[in-house]
Amino acid sequence: MKTMILFLFIGSLSICMSCCSFLFPDEKFSIQRADYNGNELKFDGYYYRQDTSGNTLILFLYRNGIILSTRAYPSCDLDYVENIMVDEYDKIRKDKTRWGVFIVEYDKIEYEKWTTPTESITVKKGIGYIETDTTFRITENYFSYNNKKYLVDEVYHFKQFANKPDSTNNYIK
Repeated sequence: MKTMILFLFIGSLSICMSCCSFLFPDEKFSIQRADYNGNELKFDGYYYRQDTSGNTLILFLYRNGIILSTRAYPSCDLDYVENIMVDEYDKIRKDKTRWGVFIVEYDKIEYEKWTTPTESITVKKGIGYIETDTTFRITENYFSYNNKKYLVDEVYHFKQFANKPDSTNNYIK
């Protein structure tokens, strides 16, 4: 009897999970992935941002137009952050919400990445400008789940880094 109840519970759970993905499908990007052949930005490392709470967020940009973001690390010590980040590469790369696409037009940079503030995977868009080949500034964030634009001042600085993960993933072709 317990086996039958367990079987029914697992079956119901699988049906519910497949219905959830049908009812709440992942959003699509409005930006098409395209190779980046410019020289406005450096690519042999990562871009990082540190907030007023002492957290560090890292973005990897790739020449094929893909972006990979990490979680917020609770430290401003980049050596410490790099050690933790490298240990988490497998976990980061398997998380769809870490991936996105970007484009550069003249000194403007725009990216879209998946995020999960609701039941489904939605899109966050960042828009800003390139200051130098080692610094860009995001001035607007837009979240599709609430259709709101937020003015921000997020400055990303470049750091050369030899242990950059590749951009191969199961989510963006």
